[in-house]
Amino acid sequence: MITDFLSPNDRRWRRFLRRARHDTYHLPEYSRVAANYEAGEPVAFYAEDGDQALLMPLLMRELPADLGAPQSWRDVSSPYGYGGPITTHGARRDLLHDSLRSLRDLAREHDVMTAFIRLHPFYSMPAVLFEEAGTVVQHGSIVYVDLRKSPEQWQAETRLDHRRNIARLIRLGYTVEMDNWAAYPEFREVYRATMERHSASDFYFFSDPYFLELRDIVGDHVHLCTVRAPEGDVASSGLFFLVDEIAEYHLGGTAEAHFPKAPSKLMFDFVRRWAKERGATILNLGGGVGGAAGSLHRFKSGFSPLAADFHTVRIIFDDDRYRQLTEAAGDLPRTAEALPGFFPAYRRPPNAQVGA
Repeated sequence: MITDFLSPNDRRWRRFLRRARHDTYHLPEYSRVAANYEAGEPVAFYAEDGDQALLMPLLMRELPADLGAPQSWRDVSSPYGYGGPITTHGARRDLLHDSLRSLRDLAREHDVMTAFIRLHPFYSMPAVLFEEAGTVVQHGSIVYVDLRKSPEQWQAETRLDHRRNIARLIRLGYTVEMDNWAAYPEFREVYRATMERHSASDFYFFSDPYFLELRDIVGDHVHLCTVRAPEGDVASSGLFFLVDEIAEYHLGGTAEAHFPKAPSKLMFDFVRRWAKERGATILNLGGGVGGAAGSLHRFKSGFSPLAADFHTVRIIFDDDRYRQLTEAAGDLPRTAEALPGFFPAYRRPPNAQVGA
């Protein structure tokens, strides 16, 4: 088996994607953008065995300086999103087993202490197959729309209050437009105001360079949906990704003045038709806050009864070094199992809430 950490410029990354079902989160361009925001080096773990292969985008991160660890020590994490490990078509299950075993060897060779891996809800192999490699944690479910169904079937599956709200918004004169990038600054304002309204963590207040790079580097795979009020102001706005057969909701928000009318319902209703017309078979709406089945998850489930489990995998490559780092970080739980809400423990922010 051939294994390596690929850079985004490595031709093997792009060549692999031509042979595998993937989405925007697997693109080397997306990894570049995420790395600039999440302070890491974009790489992909790559394993090849004959005509079969596996690829997993990761960010190689320096450890916090206050841990006092050797400068060569690192850890890896999936970029924000659903960039979990994927395989070429028809890959056998033991490819995953062999690849993860090789990842452990490669990690030790590169002084990588831990890995935090987000599994893809549709394209990754079953979560149970990762249990031998590390600790698998389920984070609730994501809601998705089966775009192979007809619009009439969607209507029947859409919750009654959503259908009424959508009809009312149309009667009032709310309209939807796609890819009018002149509205991008307004999207950023609406998005950040929404994060403030929901007291989101600092991570979700993405910077202007992040949004500009997302548009410039990821390019045609990023789409801006804008809902305008009758007066012309932006009522709701969202960024969506589209690659081949999968469309995904990435980030979005609603202007406070229009929040009571829920104009984002009109946005999601529009996007599922827009994505179907472009050949997508899945629209991933995502889950709730932190994976919890709260109000955001209930809102999304009003568009579809379909859900897929979302899992992460936490791997410790060197127990002794992990224990050393955790002790240096303070009096924290010392195993992945004991800390279901935050991993690795040595990166846990002060006063962080487990499960947040």
